[in-house]
Amino acid sequence: MSGGIDSSCIASTQRPMRDAFRVWPALIVFLLAAATAPGQFFRVYEYKTADAGAIEFSYWTTYIASSDQEMGYFGKTVSREKMWAHSFEVEYGLSHRLTVGYYADCLDPQGGSFEYIRSKLLARYRLFEKFERPFDLALYGEYIIPVKDYDNSEKFEFRLIVEKDLGPIRIALNPILEKKTSGEDVNEGVEFAYAAGFYYDDAGDGLWNTPDVAVRPGVEFYGEIGEVSASKTSSRQGHYVFPVLDIYYTRHPGWKAHWNVGTGFGLGGAADDVVLKSILTFEFLF
Repeated sequence: MSGGIDSSCIASTQRPMRDAFRVWPALIVFLLAAATAPGQFFRVYEYKTADAGAIEFSYWTTYIASSDQEMGYFGKTVSREKMWAHSFEVEYGLSHRLTVGYYADCLDPQGGSFEYIRSKLLARYRLFEKFERPFDLALYGEYIIPVKDYDNSEKFEFRLIVEKDLGPIRIALNPILEKKTSGEDVNEGVEFAYAAGFYYDDAGDGLWNTPDVAVRPGVEFYGEIGEVSASKTSSRQGHYVFPVLDIYYTRHPGWKAHWNVGTGFGLGGAADDVVLKSILTFEFLF
């Protein structure tokens, strides 16, 4: 987070309005798309990656406060209501553009025990530099390896990260493609999902800031529509809307912290009703 607006940011706000009109068709597609299976972890990835040589540690927490959904869990069916989900992540900046990382995901539902459910291997790569193109672009790949008793299908997930600053508003879009690479359902087609965020960023100052802290409000949207060639029916669809706050702490030169916290509201028959999420990240510079 920067302490003010630099010349590149000013130049970006003066780009022709046609850039804005290029954004809106994509926004309409993502916001009208509908979700299917309820999720445990919610994050909109933005263009920026970890600094070169930096290590990021993140702790993700999700709590399903209200839900009428059920799920399979190690051979039995359990309610999703009052379920906790935890994820532990480490990322390393190989360069100023390329980041690699690892996740360990765990679930703790009512009627079940706390269990490790899967590992994820990831890589993120930034294309170009900030404001070199009409949109800031990055690529994200993730390979998911579940515990066999939880899920017998390994998966590959690809995200295109599209970011655009329009005045003080930052827009981040994540169209997502997912393909099962093993298991009984390996012959299923490619599935499509999305994550999208709209934030009052104001060149890093957010809505409120001091020399050490900046607070940025926003709203995030998440959803899945099933296979690209055969989306699921409306009765099995839903989506999530999350008002969020991003709190950035940058006082110390050797490390910084970022807390993304929000409350999500599910819309549609397949969504949980109320979801609380928290992602706490510490980045250490070496």
